[in-house]
Parts: sequence; C-alpha cells; structure tokens
Amino acid sequence: MPGPPMLAVAEPGAVLGAMAGLLADGGGLSDALDELVSGLGLRGVALRTAAGEVLGASGEVLRGLSTPVLEVPVPVRAGAASTLTVTGARPSQLPTLRAAASILGLAVTPAVDASLLDAAEAEREALADALHDGPVQAVVVARLAADAAARGGDATVARQAAQDALAELRRALWQIRPRGADGLLAALGQLSAQRVDAGLGPLAVTADVDLSGTAAALAYRVVQVAGAADVSVSRDGGFANVDLDGALPTPELWAARARVLGGDLFASAGRIRLVLPLSTARTAP
Repeated sequence: MPGPPMLAVAEPGAVLGAMAGLLADGGGLSDALDELVSGLGLRGVALRTAAGEVLGASGEVLRGLSTPVLEVPVPVRAGAASTLTVTGARPSQLPTLRAAASILGLAVTPAVDASLLDAAEAEREALADALHDGPVQAVVVARLAADAAARGGDATVARQAAQDALAELRRALWQIRPRGADGLLAALGQLSAQRVDAGLGPLAVTADVDLSGTAAALAYRVVQVAGAADVSVSRDGGFANVDLDGALPTPELWAARARVLGGDLFASAGRIRLVLPLSTARTAP
C-alpha cells in the first residue's frame, strides 16, 4: 500500500526570500508563516511572546505532547516575540528555521529601540567626561608648562608635560578603539596588551572562529566593559558563541544590541554568553 503523499519542499533560500519579500511589501505575519509552513513542508508554526501570547500561527494547531515540538528563539527586543514553535520539522531544517526566526524578529521589532538611542547618548556623555577629566587636563598642564618655558622656565618640564598629555590621549584612544584591529581576535590581542601595560594579567583567549565588522565591534565592547579575563569564541551550529567572565552594568541593553544583529546575550552569576549569527563570523586563523 502506498504511503501518504510527500509535500513538495522548496529551497530554503527561496522560502526565506519569499518571507522577507512578503514582510517588506506590507504582508502580515500570517502570510510569512504560511510561506514557511508550505515551503518547508511543516505541520505547523506559531510565533509567541515570552508570556505565551500567540502573535501569529499557520498550519495545524499545536496539540498534545505526542507531536515533536521545536522551539526556536526569535531575536527581538524584550517584551516582544520570543519563540517560534514548530511541529513537523526535520533536524536538517534547524539552520533555515533559525534564519526564519531572525526575519520574523525584524518584522515585529521597531526599527530603532529607544533604549539603544538612550544608551548611545549616555556613552557619548561618558566619553566626553573622560576626555575632559583626562587628556584635556593634561593638555592644559602642558600649555602652562610651555608658557613657563617660553618665559625662561625649565624646557625639560614642558617637554615632559607634553609627553604626559600625549600618553593620556593615547590611553583615551585605546578605550575608544583597539589600535590596528582587524577582526575580533586582533582586537582582543590589543586589549590583552592594554591589560599587561596596566599591570594586569593578559587576556586568555581561545577561538575556532573569528568575527568581523559590527559583530566584532559589539563582542569587543562586551569583553571590554565586562572587564573579562578569559574569553572563548566558538561555533555552535549556525551561530558563534562568545563566552566570558565579568559583569555588565546594563546587560539588557547589550542584549538588545545583539538582537539587532540577529543574536542574543545571556548573563548570570559572573558569566556572559554573547550569541551572534554565523553569517557575521569567519574561521579563526
């Protein structure tokens, strides 16, 4: 006796492209979820908030415990959709479902989170304060020493004051960006050198994958702000995990930044894990 007919399954890239196109053209979540179900031959999907509220669904209603259920995190801001619940998926479809979750996350997340704008403004204020209290004051001292030297004072004192001001400026630049950085691992190498210069131990780094661009910048800032002493960067399926010790003053804001890139951040008990899509990563040298 012949078995049940097999559903035609589309190419994953075509399914994701169709979902993105529907959402970009003003289509609803239901249309995108219908495309996901029909394109991948799934039994059903549901997009849920962290509180369990269903924002959209397609296919069979999820009933009972006998049906295998897959929960895929949806990278969006806190309070919005948090999981994509899937039935009838094959293990090989997990990377496609993660990519679909990222697309859906962008659809239900505001283009700009006000908290991220507030955090960026606060960082600018902090940077201005640091420059005023450090390099600017050193330059003022150097200017006074130069004026004194011009009136017959000790030129050696003026020269040393100028050297001290230059050192303050260089230290400030180290905090703004790692000198000569090319990817996350190079940036962490520079951060390790800073630690040694400050009399601390070097930064312990293990990695089988590197990050570049915005992802590398975010990971670097997390390591820097957390004051980490050890960092591990590793592949995990379609994602790169950045694990480190330390503490972040506002982990929810760093998590929001990670979600903008399609990732997430988890922090507890002095440990932090930053998760970023593998599309922003490259094999470590």
